[in-house]
Amino acid sequence: MRAVLAKYLRGGAKHRETERVEPLDNLRSSIASARRFIEGNVNSDGFWSDFLTLAGESVYWVTGYVGYALAKGASERDDEQKRRLLQGVGARLLERQGRDGGWGYGPGVPADADSTSWCLLFLSKTGQQGAESRELALRFLLRHQSPLDGGFRTYATPREVGRFMMLDASISFEGWSSSQMCVTPVAAQAISAAGSPVGVDKALDYVRRGQAADGYWEPYWWSERLYSTVSCMELLYSIGTNGDADILARAQDWIARTQLPSGAWSDSPSASGVPFSTALALRGLITAGSQRYSENLRRGVEWLLAGQLDDGSWSSHHILRIPHPSTTEPWKQAVWKPDGKAINAVIKDHRRLYTTATAFLALSEFGERGI
Repeated sequence: MRAVLAKYLRGGAKHRETERVEPLDNLRSSIASARRFIEGNVNSDGFWSDFLTLAGESVYWVTGYVGYALAKGASERDDEQKRRLLQGVGARLLERQGRDGGWGYGPGVPADADSTSWCLLFLSKTGQQGAESRELALRFLLRHQSPLDGGFRTYATPREVGRFMMLDASISFEGWSSSQMCVTPVAAQAISAAGSPVGVDKALDYVRRGQAADGYWEPYWWSERLYSTVSCMELLYSIGTNGDADILARAQDWIARTQLPSGAWSDSPSASGVPFSTALALRGLITAGSQRYSENLRRGVEWLLAGQLDDGSWSSHHILRIPHPSTTEPWKQAVWKPDGKAINAVIKDHRRLYTTATAFLALSEFGERGI
């Protein structure tokens, strides 16, 4: 492992001052520092939170995502401290499960398919969810699968969230209640992780049909394409068939082609790189274990290591977008309001937890697979 990693890492300098270390040690220390940041930023209520919107900060959705990344990602040792933390967070999430079986963006916000999917994925990792809770969550998710195309909607029946937002009943929720490429693969993986095959084949077909000719998948809730693209790739690789190899290859070729001269990734031509997108790109290139992209991986990992901040986190960017509920193709919309606590806004993960969890997982997978 040391020889393989040394081939791809050249010790990238961080923002914080460090002694000169071997590449493997540098990677390990970066992962350990990111883990400390994540574990040290649990709120007083025992959850993680991020993204300040009109509905407040996200608690349950962010906790599911960050907890899943921490549970799945490596560290120098998966010790008792980490296990106790994850078990405690999982127990509190189970206490917050709604009567309908789902979880929402945060306290008081109606449950949605994406938040529920990430909570279910996290609880599948901790292994502490009982059969009744799991069945309730699965039934909730399956109610969000479209009978028309097999994809998953964030809100199958948006009346409740419309009332929560105090919107007039005449406002269309066609966009929020349509199938989405950034929600479907996560929901299908959550269902599979919970031990159910129901609805997964239809979701797979929806994802296969949705790939653009260039190789990516368009996101609904994200300002850049790598979140939806890598989520779809993970679904196809983990649950799909041998026939999906060409789809995965097109996606990986697109990721490799769009790498910036800096070694990072970002959809914005004016950006030198976005840590969130870069971490996702690395995960996408690692998927399926191809050796073709070793140079892309090396450059991307070096950029990510060099950009780690003193506290172990990575900088936040406007990665989440909030389309108008009626908008069905937000990727065609050119103007978004930065940090607006309203619709048609793009939001930063101001606590840097979402980005840091993604980078932690990407670097962990890179180190584990030694590609």
